[in-house]
Amino acid sequence: MKHPPAPDQADDDHWAVARAREAVLRRLIQQAERSGPSIELASAAAEELAISLGYLYRLLRVYRADPRTRSLLPRRPGPSPGGRHLDPQVEAIVADEIQNNYLQQLRPSKAKLTRDIQARCHAAALPAPDRETVTKRLASISRRESTRRRHGPKAAADAFDPVLGACRAERPLELLQVDHTPADVIAVEPETLEPIGRPFITLAIDVCSRMYAGFHLTFDPPSATSVACCLLHAVMDKGAWLEDRKLPAAWPVCGLPETIHVDNGKEFHSRAFTRACEDYGIAVRHRPVRRPHFGGHVERRLGHLSQELHLLDGSTFSNIQERGAYDAEGNACLTITEIEWMVASIILEHNASFHSAIATAPIARWRELTAGATPRLPPDLREFHYDFLPWQERTVQRDGIHMFGIRYWHDALLPLLHDRRKVMVHYDPANLAQVHVRGAAGGYLQVAYRNLRRPAISLWEHRAAVRVLRRQGRAGVDEGMVFDMILARRKTLEEARGRSRKARLALARSGARPMRDLLFPAIGCSAPDADVDEDAPLLLPYYEADSGDG
Repeated sequence: MKHPPAPDQADDDHWAVARAREAVLRRLIQQAERSGPSIELASAAAEELAISLGYLYRLLRVYRADPRTRSLLPRRPGPSPGGRHLDPQVEAIVADEIQNNYLQQLRPSKAKLTRDIQARCHAAALPAPDRETVTKRLASISRRESTRRRHGPKAAADAFDPVLGACRAERPLELLQVDHTPADVIAVEPETLEPIGRPFITLAIDVCSRMYAGFHLTFDPPSATSVACCLLHAVMDKGAWLEDRKLPAAWPVCGLPETIHVDNGKEFHSRAFTRACEDYGIAVRHRPVRRPHFGGHVERRLGHLSQELHLLDGSTFSNIQERGAYDAEGNACLTITEIEWMVASIILEHNASFHSAIATAPIARWRELTAGATPRLPPDLREFHYDFLPWQERTVQRDGIHMFGIRYWHDALLPLLHDRRKVMVHYDPANLAQVHVRGAAGGYLQVAYRNLRRPAISLWEHRAAVRVLRRQGRAGVDEGMVFDMILARRKTLEEARGRSRKARLALARSGARPMRDLLFPAIGCSAPDADVDEDAPLLLPYYEADSGDG
């Protein structure tokens, strides 16, 4: 017997027939219980319903098994939906092909599955099923099971597991979410306007107010340095930063967060990030593995930024289908500094727009919740930035500090020359021209190359040069060889920049980051220079470890 349809699936005429049948059959059953079964009563009921006596008895059996009106709805003639009428041997072939060949992570198509089934049936002299029949067999398999077998357990969990738990915050800066993504727009060189590539964006979101807290743009892949620059931007007062860009001073977010919520990327497990957060009393929470919805606030804001960037010249859009025939490289015309300005303007617009989740604008909620409060700020923003940069422990040798095969020297290191204690040396991978040595009483000493004639280089350039030298069979790679290789590589890239976008990207990554260069003037200090004056004295300005300036 077919399963009865739901009441809301039946049309009005069929439902009226079922109601009439239910009333007659219920009365017939009640009469039979009082006076016993009677052929006369059954015949009268069949005549009242205009059906045969045999059909009446079939309806009675159905109604006794399921005493609801829906069980008496008229049925369409023919086999029951979902019934299987193939030869048992053919069914076995279909099941075997689906389980052992189709439900695999190589993910063969339905067309191939149908061809394989038909080939096996022909070889066994059995009637082959058509594609529609095979599709019906696939439809009977749980979508979760199909996704798990063909795409893996994570894809199945992401698609079908219930979304439990959420990140909530009751006050501003209680919880800051941080994440990265490539920007969906191609940047160009400032001088030649040749396309370079897509920068990466690191974004921080205040969960309570939904305010953008800070961001950072760079051509370098996400790293601890990207996180350091983003957090510096989130923590600092942005008044001077906005004034430099001639943007309205309507970004009041500043101060140290209580907790930072991040994914499980290696940059968020680095000892520089972990140690610095502990130093400033910032708790770190990592998302549960394979639970991307726990980062939903920052993910949505990254998606919002991407949608807005799609309106800019040079947008790559989200995928090839969406981009269509649009020439992203041919239309690219914005430098990374201009893209940064556009991102900032998008953020300011969002902060002032109504947000349905909080029933007001984020900036209004921020000001309401922070009225009269004093933000918790780090004692020194430059030190705060250095604290989040990657670091290594080194001892001071007679010829200075050795890092990455490069020697660094400052006369202030003399008291440490015969001290076997190791010092913490922080460095910026984008500019190895100087490192930052933490003093015993706090504060940082900025230590430049021992040979001041060396050009500023990035760690990326250094590693690329070392790889080339080792492939050439150089057994002892020294400092001079590395710098000679970097200069030769820069010259080659400069000659190729008009022909190769990859070369232009390499040159861009070897230079200083515009975002960070413009951050430093806003907090009252200077970024390291890329070019070194050959006639400059050895002693450079620095913060004395015991000066009390911090």
